[in-house]
Amino acid sequence: MIHNIFKNATLQVLETNQLYGFEIIHLISHDPKLQLIYTNGLSGYTQPVSEGNEDLKHIELYFLLPEYWNLKVTDWPVTWMNRIAQIPQKNKTWFGVGDTIPAGNPPAYIDDKLKTSYFIISKPIQLAETFVKKENQPQFLAVIPIFKKEFDFKMQNSATILFNKFKEKGYSELVDIYRTPVARKRFMGVF
Repeated sequence: MIHNIFKNATLQVLETNQLYGFEIIHLISHDPKLQLIYTNGLSGYTQPVSEGNEDLKHIELYFLLPEYWNLKVTDWPVTWMNRIAQIPQKNKTWFGVGDTIPAGNPPAYIDDKLKTSYFIISKPIQLAETFVKKENQPQFLAVIPIFKKEFDFKMQNSATILFNKFKEKGYSELVDIYRTPVARKRFMGVF
């Protein structure tokens, strides 16, 4: 279904998680130039959502990667997509916008170059027009790596305010190893 959205795209199944019934797919698009690592089949699980979140009963997750990303060199998106996608079924819970996931226990950097140690679930930002929710279709949600400072900021304020800071800086769900945190350290109780 997703490959029909992108023109001239190539697909490859990277992993199959038989226990939880989903695949990890790598899509390389040439129009627009980007890469996706996404789940296919995760939406077979009906999330036990709270009232008002019925549009999130069936979801698929994705990482948006720049066109130059080399999965043979830096493959953490595949590993983490598999780990994150298991959580709702394993814990009989659900993912909604603004939910955060630590990168391990205790949280550790996901990569030497990208010093983030958490992930946040987001509605599509850069791909908002691409992933417009349609009836009887799963909702695609982005997984965005975030810094500990941003996680702390979200916990003290809200996911909405953190997403507004992303918007102010022009950040989207595109993984950027050169991105700086949107939240600063407090100095004498003031940002």
